[in-house]
Amino acid sequence: MNKFEEVSPAEWQVLRIIWTLDKATSSDIISYLGKKNNWNDSTVKTLIGRLVKKEILEVDKKNRPFIYTAKYSEDYGIESSVEILFNNICDMEKSNAIGDLIDNSPISKSELEVLIQKLEKKRVDAPERVECNCLRKEDYINE
Repeated sequence: MNKFEEVSPAEWQVLRIIWTLDKATSSDIISYLGKKNNWNDSTVKTLIGRLVKKEILEVDKKNRPFIYTAKYSEDYGIESSVEILFNNICDMEKSNAIGDLIDNSPISKSELEVLIQKLEKKRVDAPERVECNCLRKEDYINE
């Protein structure tokens, strides 16, 4: 099972802080999330504990305060989450989902250039039509 399959939106917020700082104490995380979300200390500590239990965070207990680091890179976390999402979408609908992401995301001109280059490269081997990868009713209905 993909480690990121069970990560909640609140846990993602903890991860984003640790990825930004490279390592953090619970106080660092509490300080930021307490201000941003008005969460109390125990809520944040519970989220940290869940991520440790899920083996997504590592904890260095040699000294106090404990230091938390991510076991996986941010790129890997994002890639894993996108893979989880797209594995649940019909192949015929994936381009619409990508379009929605583009429409609803802030993207710089340089990032758009990278996307355009990827699309041009993809066009070379793209099929004329994408087949549906969903279950076919006729395969499962007894007539």
